[in-house]
Amino acid sequence: MRCPVVIFLAAAMALGLADQAQDLTHRAIPRKWVEPLLRDDLPALQLPDYVTSSLLEKARGQVFAGRYKDALLTLQKIPHGDPIEIALIKTAALEPLGRWDEALAILSDQSVKDDSRVQINRARILSEMGRDRQAVALLGQVVQAHADSIDGHYWLGHISEKIGDLDGARQAYAFFEPFIDKWQGDPHQFSSAADVTTIGRGLDRWATLNSAYPTHRPLHDIILGMFLKAYDEIDRSYWPAHVAAAEYYAAHDDQESAVKELDQAADGNPQDIESLTLMGRIALQSYNFDAADAAIEGIRNIDPNSIAGNMLLTRALLQQRLPSDAQAAVKRVLAAQPSNIEALGLLAATEALQLHDDQTAAVLKQVDKLDPHNASAYLDVAEQLGAMRQYPRAAAMYKIAVDRAPWWTTARNGLGLLYTQSGEENDALTVLNAAHELDPFNYATTNYLRLLDELMKFSRKETAHFVVFYDAQTDPVIPEYFGDYLESIYPSVTGEYHQEPPVKTYIEVFPTHDAFSVRTTGSPWIGTVGASTGRVIAMVAPRKGHATMGPFNWSQVLRHEFTHTVTLAATDNRIAHWFTEGLAVLQEHSPLRWEWIPMLYQAVNKDQLFTLDHLTWAFIRPKRPIDRQLAYAESYWICQYIEENWGHQTILKMLAEFRQGKEQPDVFLEVLGKSESEFEKGFFAWTHKQVAGWGYDADSSKRYDELREQGEALIHSRDYQKAVEVWKQIETLRPVDQLPHSRLAGLYIRLNQPQNLVDELIQLHLRSLHDNIYAKKISRVYRDMGQTDKATAYALQAVYIDPYDPDAHELLADLDAKTGNTDGAAKEKRVLKILDAMSSDENTPVN
Repeated sequence: MRCPVVIFLAAAMALGLADQAQDLTHRAIPRKWVEPLLRDDLPALQLPDYVTSSLLEKARGQVFAGRYKDALLTLQKIPHGDPIEIALIKTAALEPLGRWDEALAILSDQSVKDDSRVQINRARILSEMGRDRQAVALLGQVVQAHADSIDGHYWLGHISEKIGDLDGARQAYAFFEPFIDKWQGDPHQFSSAADVTTIGRGLDRWATLNSAYPTHRPLHDIILGMFLKAYDEIDRSYWPAHVAAAEYYAAHDDQESAVKELDQAADGNPQDIESLTLMGRIALQSYNFDAADAAIEGIRNIDPNSIAGNMLLTRALLQQRLPSDAQAAVKRVLAAQPSNIEALGLLAATEALQLHDDQTAAVLKQVDKLDPHNASAYLDVAEQLGAMRQYPRAAAMYKIAVDRAPWWTTARNGLGLLYTQSGEENDALTVLNAAHELDPFNYATTNYLRLLDELMKFSRKETAHFVVFYDAQTDPVIPEYFGDYLESIYPSVTGEYHQEPPVKTYIEVFPTHDAFSVRTTGSPWIGTVGASTGRVIAMVAPRKGHATMGPFNWSQVLRHEFTHTVTLAATDNRIAHWFTEGLAVLQEHSPLRWEWIPMLYQAVNKDQLFTLDHLTWAFIRPKRPIDRQLAYAESYWICQYIEENWGHQTILKMLAEFRQGKEQPDVFLEVLGKSESEFEKGFFAWTHKQVAGWGYDADSSKRYDELREQGEALIHSRDYQKAVEVWKQIETLRPVDQLPHSRLAGLYIRLNQPQNLVDELIQLHLRSLHDNIYAKKISRVYRDMGQTDKATAYALQAVYIDPYDPDAHELLADLDAKTGNTDGAAKEKRVLKILDAMSSDENTPVN
């Protein structure tokens, strides 16, 4: 089951974008799914008078609304009545509470056991208890005796499918095919919301297992129409139709619609375990752990030992890269149900997450004994391997899932995404086209196919180590600079880590931010400008425009992302997330950003830095708005601390240990000679020394404010020389503050002191990611000082920050001409002509 955002299940960790994923999902999932589920009490239930007048009907209403314990209490007040109705209501209350033995005993009583409805419910309970073969046998008897049983055929198909008896499932679901003509003939002949909902579910499974959607295009609307009629016309209170619709939407990757349906279902029954489980899965697939935790807690409030709750908990722990804890959770399921195939698949996934190939294979062998055609366990393993960027291993598992369940778009979408991440777009296109044939209405498949179609139209420029893909119509400037820059940094970045990528790195530059977002997540929104999946680096075009994120220093972004490519290659994609991010920021060769300074100072002095255990999850599961930026800054600091105290060779040794599959605690002990806690103690002490001279303590801050007031007054009175003296005191007092550099730069302009001016401007430029004003000014000052080489270097950096700025190109062209760089001058004239043509075209973004 995937949704537009749920492509993150396989991609977010690979991209380092799970933090933005959480933003997106919080917008999609209503807050009431995160907060009220944690309460023990439920709002008072209002039932109509005609229901409360009968204790039996009151109990039925309470069960339907999720008040299971209340219903049992109400039933105790009934001295006598229809034993079958009482048995059905009572077991409907006992089942979600996990009291299956009691429910089974009631449904097996001699007075009720021969009723078909009782038998169907008995089979369902048997299946929940892991006794699926008995359930199938019983349902076989039901449909043989009651050939028109809608519920009997559906549950026979459902449980047969669960145990891998696909032929039996298809045969059972075939019962629903004639309803297509009946519905199209006269949908008004259907008057039961429950029957219509079950028919819709059965038709969907029949169509899926028989790959009927491509040849029965109206089926999509027919099935959704059934759910809509059930809850909108026949019975507006019939919330199970909303759950069925949510499952259908989620299976077709329409998360937004699925969440809306679940939200409406919760109004009818806030304690439906099926709804809670589905919402938890959707939340997990897009890294919204708060909503997932709430769903788990909600399930456990109903049944503390719930199989569904432990399954969901296992998936949550896997998502958080806690395989040992996940194993403990799933083993609780297997202790009760040793043959539970989903649980065995998750157990295999916990081993895969630790790259325990032998153990993974052993568990999958158990699955194959139970179900030789199983695909779901292999999908769970594939997704964990894919999340760790173990592309060949993951692809092998995905292919088994596809071969065993060729009708299943989920496995094909996962494999298609894997191919796009590893730069194998042709293979991705083949797989996703096949998925689209099976399910023409799948959102994620459609998004990726549109993206791949656009990629096929991109122009490309190939160099010795890179292939740059770009839209020649909207971004014709890209090939003039990207390839040369990338080749210029290749020796230093690869040399730094003694690792060259095994294949050429793909750089894909997308003309719009939406297209970039689909490339990285499957959804047209994500709040960043660059991402690396290893071989592929994707970024949005660095220019102004309503569909972009404006100019930015693309060279710095590419150096950061290419560092990911190199460190991933050095570790066979087994590097800790904080480690690859810290090394990537270190490779930017930039000082601490202005906005990081007060944040780091406060974190250090208030003991708010993250421990190593929590650092990676500060990227993915932030508790405060600053947590992500703090995680980047702290990861950078840790890498700096290691290099300063142990040397760069230690970084290389750590990478080598991670490549061997070593766990982080072992790497720290073996390479640094310290436990994680010992390392943290030393690191935290080091950070206090780092911030000691920043000038943010109380005494320094008071002095800072006094001097700033003096400095501003001197500027206002035009006493520039004295103002310089004051602002230099401020700069010394608080060297990591932007303001004194800005004020001194302005003063040096007035005093005509060019060398002092560029010294200050360089400090401002080094931290300017989106504005090339400082680079251009530095270039012109150096030019006027006769230092043309330096002037040219900064003019080029001005172009790097904003490649669509004609002023920067004219500056660089003039300098190239002065220094005799005829090739460079010719390039700039060529680019200026392109920019002039772009500015005259109303349909093209203009700088």
